[in-house]
Amino acid sequence: MPLMPRLRNFHAGAGVWLAALAIVSCSAAAAAAKSGPKLDAELMQIFAALPGRYAGEAPDPRKPGARVPLYHKFARVNAPQFGSDAVFYHQISRDDMDSAAPFLRKFYVFDRSAARRGNSMRAFVLSDAVAGANFERDPAAIAALDPAKLMSFPRACDIAWSHDATRKGFVARVRHEACSFDSEAFHQRVSPELTYELTDTAFSQEEAFFGADGKLLFPSTGLLTAQRQSPPPPPPGTMAAVLAASGPAEWRQLEPQRTLYMQLQTGRVIIELAPDFAPLHVENIKALVRERFFDGLGIDRVQDNFVTQWGDPDGSRTLLHAAAKVPPEFTRVWSANLSFTPLPDGDGFARAAGFSNGFPVAGDPASKRIWMAHCYGALGVGRDNDEDSGNGAELYAVIGHAPRQLDRNIAVVGRVIKGMELLSALPRGPAPMGFYEHASERAPILSVRLAAELPEAERSRIELLRTDSMSFKALIEARRNRRDDWYKVPAGFIDLCNVPLPSRSY
Repeated sequence: MPLMPRLRNFHAGAGVWLAALAIVSCSAAAAAAKSGPKLDAELMQIFAALPGRYAGEAPDPRKPGARVPLYHKFARVNAPQFGSDAVFYHQISRDDMDSAAPFLRKFYVFDRSAARRGNSMRAFVLSDAVAGANFERDPAAIAALDPAKLMSFPRACDIAWSHDATRKGFVARVRHEACSFDSEAFHQRVSPELTYELTDTAFSQEEAFFGADGKLLFPSTGLLTAQRQSPPPPPPGTMAAVLAASGPAEWRQLEPQRTLYMQLQTGRVIIELAPDFAPLHVENIKALVRERFFDGLGIDRVQDNFVTQWGDPDGSRTLLHAAAKVPPEFTRVWSANLSFTPLPDGDGFARAAGFSNGFPVAGDPASKRIWMAHCYGALGVGRDNDEDSGNGAELYAVIGHAPRQLDRNIAVVGRVIKGMELLSALPRGPAPMGFYEHASERAPILSVRLAAELPEAERSRIELLRTDSMSFKALIEARRNRRDDWYKVPAGFIDLCNVPLPSRSY
């Protein structure tokens, strides 16, 4: 069903201040276009300061003199169809932060391109048709949004922007002559005059509205002041508490030389390669990437509760430098210098199981062999019956219940760090194996690149919890014996593939 928005007005005391946030935030990008890198850096500070929860109050337009509480949530999201990686989701509610029926929701899209000029930020209002979607917890729902079918706030505004060192924040001013919109609340065209302030702990706004005759419609009374809310501390012994207590040294950044970016129309899939376990396959995959083997190919198989697969099923691509065959790397020697954090519980597929350098693994201490496990998100190399027939030209990611029977029968070369929802939400191919019958059904792969091939500014800033850290060991215990308020009976056991591998942006 098309997402057709029901027209909403930006009315005084509730909706218009949202427009102010959209317009004012534009000013940072506009000033950055004129002033260069310095204001670009300040814009990045705004990106860092904005996400979070806020609570404040604003005048109630229905009751003169009365004020109503307003709760706000800002979250940075991945929505490439909006044309920028700097996209914020904003939810405003009249009851609480987790309202199932938010009063208003928007996307703010910052344009950080070198060609930007003037007002370089847009605000998109979400329609009632997507009222039930949770874009923070279900990123795949974002991919279904068509910006052309959402109501957007006008771009042309005369904005002055400055960094206020005294207040340690950012101040923007919008003059009403250059920015106006049609308001159902006022039944006429309305022009705002706004002053907006953002600090690390709060945002505030003064606003006045002028009608078509130029007369003041609403007095400038400091309509909104909202304070950042600190989330309640997590219960002790929970995963959230463990992560909150973790130290900086317990996190590691992705290495650009072993990180792949697969760009789909719906977004970026980030993959960490595992040269410690499959060095020959990893080098061949990197050779394929460097010769642009995957660019323009597509997802050719999506089998429900199993895998999403991509590559060159028709054999139409010519290899330039990559090898056609690679010796099997289904297991490796379990050497003393290989990091290993054991899982305290047994494993049905191996005598030992645990984690090594960020990957779930299983092994046999007697034979001194160890291998990567087929957990959710694992990246494997497709092959025919011959053990050396897989060279990385066909890859797959596990999207279903862990098919551990594949362990030691196929080379696992990494895992998906981010973007699994883009692979798991694709339409399923027909039974029995999920291969699409027609090339037109395949989701196109726009490009695959090593992170090291991209400028640092275009890389995703992600770090992972080290699996050899004390916090990770505490996390395993927290998941084995759940102490969240909802759980009444802790399991006292956890499967290898059910242990989360936390990541975060920095």
